Amino acid sequence: MKARRATLFCIIILFLAAPHSSSRGKNLILSLKDGQSFETIERNYAIRKIRLLPNTQTFLVGVDDPDTRTILTRLQNDASVAGAEEDTGFSLNSTTAPVDLTSLVDAQTMTTFYGTNVLRAYADQPALDLIRASRVRGISTGAAIKVAYIDTGVDPFHPALQPWLDPGVDLVANRTSSEWDGLTQSMASLLDQSMASLLDPRFFFILDQNLASLLNGGGSTAAPPAFGHGTMVAGVIHAVAPEARLIPIKAFDVYGSTTTFTVVQAVNQAVALGADVINMSFSTTQSSDALKHAIDAAKNRGISVVASAGNDARDAVGYYPGAYGNIWGVAATDQNDRLASFSNYGGHVAVTAPGTFIISTAPGGRYAAAWGTSFSAPMVTGAIAVVKSVRPGQKDGQSVVTEADKIDQLNPGFGGKLGHGRINLQSALNVK
Repeated sequence: MKARRATLFCIIILFLAAPHSSSRGKNLILSLKDGQSFETIERNYAIRKIRLLPNTQTFLVGVDDPDTRTILTRLQNDASVAGAEEDTGFSLNSTTAPVDLTSLVDAQTMTTFYGTNVLRAYADQPALDLIRASRVRGISTGAAIKVAYIDTGVDPFHPALQPWLDPGVDLVANRTSSEWDGLTQSMASLLDQSMASLLDPRFFFILDQNLASLLNGGGSTAAPPAFGHGTMVAGVIHAVAPEARLIPIKAFDVYGSTTTFTVVQAVNQAVALGADVINMSFSTTQSSDALKHAIDAAKNRGISVVASAGNDARDAVGYYPGAYGNIWGVAATDQNDRLASFSNYGGHVAVTAPGTFIISTAPGGRYAAAWGTSFSAPMVTGAIAVVKSVRPGQKDGQSVVTEADKIDQLNPGFGGKLGHGRINLQSALNVK
């Protein structure tokens, strides 16, 4: 059988979750203290239960009273209430920049990589050498570790990922974790045909908005702006920890939209599914006590939680969940250990990892080169999986962070703002 030829797209996408106004502005996240009755609260405040997080006292509730702010304030002052906040919506947004990679990447040569055939430029990319991933594979590949990532889903049929995927969950439409599930039939057909027509692996694309829009020929078709993000994040984790199990938790729809409650639910689901590490390749400037509480609960179970620091080239303070302090916030560096021009930085950054020219998996069995803290975070997530696989006593995989290479001297003006430095798996595992 003739081997399937890989196609590499050049994608420069910086993903950041930004708040937006929601048509469901009357929904609240309500947490009750132990022993308190929701029925009593329901009667006193004329609210209605929409959803309950399993094994918790946290509810998504609807408020019919047009004065939602007054209801919220009263709930926050109620002695039986542990916390109440608006269920804020936010979405994955992207920016782009042009680059020509035609002379830099071999987009034709395939290689065997842990039982599958993958693009060699993906398996042997410079970013993996920089963090010493290939040098520790004789010691650990992340085997027996479960990594949940909260994102837009996955291409479940991608040859590089398929053997390592657990079913995952869909919190958007309660269907499957596939990124294709959620597209209209006509859109899915159009994207599939567009991908199939890209036969020349030497042809590199510059994205004007997102992967889907260019596959549609850059026309006016309303393509989902976040299509492919989850598959790319999964591919980065797999490149670093090739024998870890991947659990896709679809919390963002194909347009990149979600709500705070959905993300809280996603963290809760990751815990229920037995995840050892949780990756969150997004950030928002909207803080949430409910989300922080969910992350605290995961951390108390020994689960490591990793998040992007954000792509606004500013201090990461106020960018959540990475700024909560109980989570590993990750900034992006380039191939020379210098802070990426787009990356956030500061005291809430725990560590850095390569986040420029990261080659990863893309929908349709393809590969893509991407930029952003969305892709430096899963580098750290994969590294933690590698360490936890052979160091079970490291519940938080802390040596990935504490044994990073210092890079302050390469970044004048950013001293003390890049966490512990750029991750190094050899140092994390204490091997030569």
